[in-house]
Amino acid sequence: MLIGLGVFNIYLLFIKGLPGLAGNKAAHSGTHDVTTARDLRNTRSSKVVFESSMGEVRGVSGIRDQGAIVSTPRPHRSRLRFDLEEGREIAGLRSLDQWCERTRGSIENGDTLVTALERSGLDGTRAFGLIHALKGVFDFRRCRPGDHFEILRSPNGGVERFVYHQSALVAYRVERRNGRLVSRREEKKAIVKVSPVSVRIEGSLYASIGRAGESLSLVMDLVDIFAWDIDFYTDCRPGDIVRILVEKIEVGGKFVRYGNILAAEYDGEIGVKRAFRYKTASGRVGYYDESGDSLRKAFLKSPLKFTRISSGFGMRVHPILGFSKKHYGVDLAAPRGTPIWAPADGTVTFAGRQGISGKLIKLRHVNGYQTIFAHLNKIAHDVRMGVRVSQKQVIGTVGSTGRTTGPHLHYGMKKNGAYINPFTQKFPPASPVSKKELSTYLRAISGLLDRLEKIPRPSATKTAAVPVKARDAG
Repeated sequence: MLIGLGVFNIYLLFIKGLPGLAGNKAAHSGTHDVTTARDLRNTRSSKVVFESSMGEVRGVSGIRDQGAIVSTPRPHRSRLRFDLEEGREIAGLRSLDQWCERTRGSIENGDTLVTALERSGLDGTRAFGLIHALKGVFDFRRCRPGDHFEILRSPNGGVERFVYHQSALVAYRVERRNGRLVSRREEKKAIVKVSPVSVRIEGSLYASIGRAGESLSLVMDLVDIFAWDIDFYTDCRPGDIVRILVEKIEVGGKFVRYGNILAAEYDGEIGVKRAFRYKTASGRVGYYDESGDSLRKAFLKSPLKFTRISSGFGMRVHPILGFSKKHYGVDLAAPRGTPIWAPADGTVTFAGRQGISGKLIKLRHVNGYQTIFAHLNKIAHDVRMGVRVSQKQVIGTVGSTGRTTGPHLHYGMKKNGAYINPFTQKFPPASPVSKKELSTYLRAISGLLDRLEKIPRPSATKTAAVPVKARDAG
């Protein structure tokens, strides 16, 4: 028995080792095992990061590892999220609108697109990056005050999307694809509807059309059509009726702007005036009456869209000199800056200052006619001696230069060197629809005439009760 115990102790001492030494030996010889465990932890860590990345791509908020939640990856990996979301439309991802900061801006007077972008918070490098992306797609000269845009920027400030709205119908879009900014033009689908409009004049034409729920831009279109026959300031009377067939352009069921006026009627003390839009066989578009005569005449009824006669043609007591003196023209009261039209095609014979007339323009027309415009605030930059002007071209603006008591336009007219009253002249119309095309014209307008006559004529009470609607005419 003693021999057996001795053999067992020798085995423990020399072969198995003592307990303390066994621990040290295990610690020393286990280095390889520890390294392997570290590698395993690294492998597990890599796997967690990989799983976390995949979790981000799949919209998973975090990966649970042995009871602990592993945080989502660093923000720079959101670039992958954007590309996958936009390019592959993977379900469960948050959209650019949710991840990005949205900034809105607009073009103001004197702005370039670059200055507007910088005012919206973009640095010069990113602003010029957008400009470069839009080259060949967008004409920067077409930027107008009032145009607006929006920018989507990622958390690190990079531009992910840029949309420039030139109108309600047209936009220019820039998006980041595979690290590059790519641009394109977008045009929304518009629906054109022909709508009837009926207005009873109560007060001014502006106010009456506004009460009917229409945009004031419709007034300007109507005035342009009847400019040769009606002075809408002096000829309008309460109770006059206006009926119109006009195109209304809608996008997504919302009114955007007016198209063409197809037919119009003005019925008042001056009589019944009708206009129909027609494109002749030669391609000329104009407005004609029921007989095919052009509404366009040699001279406009007035060189101003809206005005009132403050002093007529002939003898009068001069407002400054205080004694009777013949007035060789008509004074038209209007606010300073009101645009002045050339009443007919002609040639500028004088443009500049001339004594008591202040800033003055003289035009020579065919058949011995000459027109004079005095007391202007400004003369258009392209109006100078020898230049040809066309009918309805803006030649200047109303002012009070020279000897005046306030802003107005002195409008004079001569024929063969003698002064005449411009508002009592009867001018011949422009070329009518040709005889060989007249039957085609009458057939073309018959449907419009029928629809125009079926538009109800509003009563005074009904029209006055209609509220004014603020609408965007585009």
